[in-house]
Formats: sequence, C-alpha cells, structure tokens
Amino acid sequence: MPKAKKPDQFFDSPTFVAAFTDGETVRMTTYCSPDDLDLERGKKLARFAYESRTGRTPPAFTEAHFECGGEVVEHYTREQLDAVP
Repeated sequence: MPKAKKPDQFFDSPTFVAAFTDGETVRMTTYCSPDDLDLERGKKLARFAYESRTGRTPPAFTEAHFECGGEVVEHYTREQLDAVP
C-alpha cells in the first residue's frame, strides 16, 4: 500500500481576495500563516496580478479579505486598505 502524501505546506495558506474600483477581482495565495496574515504582501500580490492580467496600472482597492478553507478570516474596508502601503 502506498504511503499517504504529506499535505502541502502551503495548502492551508490564506487566499487574499481583492476588489478594485473598476470591478476587477483577483485571488492570490499569500503563503503566510493563517495566524499571522500579511496584508501588505496580499496587496502587493494583488496589484501584480491585476497588472499581469489587464496590462494596466491597478486602480484603488474597494475592499478585500483573507479566506482560508472557504471561510473569510479577516475583512478589510477601503479605508483600512488605504492605511497600509
């Protein structure tokens, strides 16, 4: 009988879901601990994903959240997102 594979160490990494003012939404795995969410990293990856997908400079965020296992772990308003570089 084959050994069961170890779960991927990043399988439980939170996903950062960001909505932009033009209606685009991106989802990026952030590879951080669910107990230590990295908002700055999430925003940076979301901007890169937006630019890669659309070829345009990303507009402002309208809202975002981290989710893990399909459940929202932390939600951020536009004001909260604007306060973090």
